[in-house]
Amino acid sequence: MIHLPPARARADVHVTYHQIVVGEPGRAHPGTVPNGLTASAPGAAVIRTGIHTGVVDVTVRLAETAPPLDPEGWDESEEVELVTFTGEVRLSGMMHAPPDALPLLTPQGPGRYGMRVQARGRDVDPAAVPKVPFEFYLVTVWPVETGPEAVASLGIGVAEELGLPDKSAEIRRWAREHGLPHSERGRLASGRDERPALPHPVRVTVGTADHRIRIVNPFQDTAVPPPLPDGLVAAAPDSLLIRTAKRAGRVGLHVNWQDGPPVAAARGWEESEEVEFVTTTGVMRVRGVADEPIDLTPQGAGRYGLRVHGRRRDRPTPSNQPSEAYLLVVWPIALGAAAAR
Repeated sequence: MIHLPPARARADVHVTYHQIVVGEPGRAHPGTVPNGLTASAPGAAVIRTGIHTGVVDVTVRLAETAPPLDPEGWDESEEVELVTFTGEVRLSGMMHAPPDALPLLTPQGPGRYGMRVQARGRDVDPAAVPKVPFEFYLVTVWPVETGPEAVASLGIGVAEELGLPDKSAEIRRWAREHGLPHSERGRLASGRDERPALPHPVRVTVGTADHRIRIVNPFQDTAVPPPLPDGLVAAAPDSLLIRTAKRAGRVGLHVNWQDGPPVAAARGWEESEEVEFVTTTGVMRVRGVADEPIDLTPQGAGRYGLRVHGRRRDRPTPSNQPSEAYLLVVWPIALGAAAAR
């Protein structure tokens, strides 16, 4: 069952370079706006503001179908189509985090949506840098085609009418460019010595949204995510979900790769949970990492074990450090052709 967010919400949005961005994390938004107000590309859209830098007032309205256009009180209105591969489309100012008050724009999941942008006040004072908004925007979003059929059309064999690239070819191209043939399902260099060396442990911060850290294939994020778990972690084929205490913001993340299950307990962590997961592509990356991408499965397609440790909640920490952190320990269980069968 889909739990829809509130149908209407507003927030002050900090903008730069005349731009409000709408899209999935890491997706490039359009560079030009032919109609002057809004434009879209697969996975992202942009709304052009009158001011270069400052605060604008944005109201988001989620509808079941396209509502009748009511131009009263608005200077201009434009509509575009949104296509999302992940269903994780949010609105924010360029180079700013999405406001907590604004909901996920595409709660029905991957597929096609309509987006109507109405604006007033864009010509009041374009040279100003307001701290109190005088530009107002109403962004209305509704589903056009979502569900299993829409999800399938966004994966291998993309629907031609959407004009989207073949994502399976994109995965293979990425694997070839990085010299990782084992990133394709069922392929792994023979002999233990020919496997890629395990990465060194890393420690980063990662963005969380709706109590979730997602780990997916960013080149083909069409896997059905598992439901939000009661504990720390849930797994589905090609998709992992870590439940965070923080609803939105940044938390600490430690990742450690091993050849086999850890034999010693990790110290300093308050809780832990272990799952097994499967990747059919060998590309599983942590979403929301600001630094270099973190690939959880560098040894290729197959079955892996994952132990998640949590340290969070109520311990005071310095203001410049996340108050919540997680340790992910990953090891292979079965790789290559045997794992694919």
